[in-house]
Amino acid sequence: MTSDLINTFTPKNDLGDNDFRYETDLHNIFDTVRPEVLKGLEEFKQKTTELEIRYGSLALEFAVNWFNYTDKLTADETYNQFNYRAKRLRKQLIEGLKERGFKPSNVYKLIAAAEFQKRLQEGLYKGRKYGVNQRIAKIYEFVLTLPISSQYLLSGMTDQGIAKAMRYQEDTKQWDSKTDSFIGKPLTYKALEQLKKEYPLNTKETRGRKKNPLSQLHLVPDNQEAITIESTEVKEVTQESIARELVSLAKQLDREVWKDQKIISILKEAQSDLWNIAHIASQPTKELTTN
Repeated sequence: MTSDLINTFTPKNDLGDNDFRYETDLHNIFDTVRPEVLKGLEEFKQKTTELEIRYGSLALEFAVNWFNYTDKLTADETYNQFNYRAKRLRKQLIEGLKERGFKPSNVYKLIAAAEFQKRLQEGLYKGRKYGVNQRIAKIYEFVLTLPISSQYLLSGMTDQGIAKAMRYQEDTKQWDSKTDSFIGKPLTYKALEQLKKEYPLNTKETRGRKKNPLSQLHLVPDNQEAITIESTEVKEVTQESIARELVSLAKQLDREVWKDQKIISILKEAQSDLWNIAHIASQPTKELTTN
C-alpha cells in the first residue's frame, strides 16, 4: 500500500488536512484488498494524469475560443439579456470539461489559464492598434512556455509577481564551479507557489459584488518597469457557494418584477428548478431539523 493511496482515501478534517484518526481503519481495509487491485488503482491515476497532461493544451485552446464567443454575447443585449446565455455557456464549459474526464481541480486551473491567455491576447490586439511596446508580447510568449498549472498560478499574482517569475532564472543565478559559469534555478511549480504567496492578487470589490474575472489588461509605455496586469483567480464552485449566491441574488431581486414580462420569461426558463429550491428551503429534511 503506497502513501499516495493512503492520502487519497484518508478522510479530511475541517482544515482540509488528513485526519490520522482513521489510519488504523485504512490499514484494515487495504489489508483485505488484493495487491493487484491496489496496483490497478495506482496505474489508473498515473494514466489519467498522463492523458490530462497530453490533452490539456487542446482543452485550454478550446476554452479560450469559448470565452471569445461568450464575450461577444455579453455585448449583445438583444440576444443575451442580463448576460444569461453567456453565463449558462460558461457554466456548461466547466461541466463539459469535467464530463470529458478532466479532474474538477484541474478544470478550474484550466479555466483560469484560459482567461489569463485571453486577457493577454486582448492586450496584444490593443498594443498593435495603439502602437504600444512589445512588453505584453514577451509576457504572452513566456506564459505559453509554461504548463497549465503554472499559468494558473500566474493568473493569481500581481504584476510584480509576474515580473519576478519572468526574471526568476536570472535573479537566482549563482556561480557553479563545475561549469565555470553562473547558473540560475529553474522556475518550478513550487517556486511559483512561493511567488504567489509573496505577491497575491488583491481582488477588488465594488458595491459588495466581486469584480468580473475577465478584468482588463493595462498597456504601459516602454520606459515603465511595472507590468500591470489585473487578473482574478478562479475559485472552485461548490454547492455551498452556489446556494449563498442564490440567496444574495434573490434578496436583490425587486418584488415588482412580477409586472415585467421579460423578466418573467427569463425566470420561467428555470421554473422547475426554482420550485425545487423553494421546496428545499421551506421543507427541510428531518435530519436537518433535528440537528
